[in-house]
Amino acid sequence: MVHISQYVLSVAGGERANHMTAKRPEGMIRLDSGTPSFPTPGHIRQAAKDALDDGFTFYAPGYGDPEFLVSACEAVRRDSGGEYLPEDVFATNGASSGIYTVMTALLDPGDEVIIMDPTFSLYSHVARQLGTVPVLVPHNADYHLDIGAIRAAITGKTRLVVICNPNNPTGIVYTHDEVQALVELCAEKELLLVSDEAYDQILQPGFEHIPLLSFKEHKDRIFLLKSLSKTYSMTGWRVGYMITPPGLTSLLFGVHRSINGPICTFVQRAGAAAMRGSQDCVADMAKEYFKRGSLMHQMAKEIPGLLPVEPQGGFYLYCCYEFPLTSIEVRKRIWESGVAVRSGSEFGVSGEGHLRFTYSVDEATIEKGMGIIGEVFKQLG
Repeated sequence: MVHISQYVLSVAGGERANHMTAKRPEGMIRLDSGTPSFPTPGHIRQAAKDALDDGFTFYAPGYGDPEFLVSACEAVRRDSGGEYLPEDVFATNGASSGIYTVMTALLDPGDEVIIMDPTFSLYSHVARQLGTVPVLVPHNADYHLDIGAIRAAITGKTRLVVICNPNNPTGIVYTHDEVQALVELCAEKELLLVSDEAYDQILQPGFEHIPLLSFKEHKDRIFLLKSLSKTYSMTGWRVGYMITPPGLTSLLFGVHRSINGPICTFVQRAGAAAMRGSQDCVADMAKEYFKRGSLMHQMAKEIPGLLPVEPQGGFYLYCCYEFPLTSIEVRKRIWESGVAVRSGSEFGVSGEGHLRFTYSVDEATIEKGMGIIGEVFKQLG
């Protein structure tokens, strides 16, 4: 009989895996995907074509293509004021390989990692697969960080704290005061802090993203995971980067290299063009997300029994519902009606009784999908 790792068995068949591998009927309305509906901007695609024509089809050097690494440092300086050198950054396969890398490098089996609840399910998935213990700390009633609860969750086995800001699935943007309080708590307790900022450029009007790297006095304990997938509509390109505390990049890169080969050089050239080129495309997409988010939020408010959180960042609408059914059961009922959404329990224990919709799709799809969901909720009511 084939032996399967007990750690792998602990995550096999989970909600995330089941949803990602489910066969979707033809014509299903996708309000579940994190893929933007916009084409990748033309100047980014052209940079990849030029790199291919110039022969950049072989292994990338070292931590990544030099042009990409310099561009990442420039982007960090522009967005956070943080000063980093190319030797402090390396290219990753989106943010996902960075999540695996940082946990593999910094945690031993039995160690604890504090993860917000709810949040991106891959953090807990990876932690359990490595034999470490994900400690889920609920947000407060407004879905913001509960610093007191985080403090209370810290034990002698805690090594790492992970946040996603803006948060997936809630769409909440953490404030300066709460991020600062978390950074200072980690410094006090001598913990490392990882921030996944995949949605930092997708903000609703009136909200400001606070980059973790802007707390420059704590750069010896903070890590940034950055994906270009959402900001530049590059989900299929699989490119991002990790910023590490000075002196740790070689260690982290060694782990990354063992689980993921070099990122395609021509893709990195496209990434460099994205970060260095005009950011008008980012602003244009953000404006559309505002329109789409407003439409979906308004339609959700009109559905009896559905209580949406007002969007702040990213392109997700997080909703509480008032029926005595599990979120898996409600998701299944919606699925059977032809619309795919995500159950809140996929993102953590406190996600039970919630659903996550995405407004990365066009307005016609939102209107059709939310209309069907409204009919499902009438039946449930």
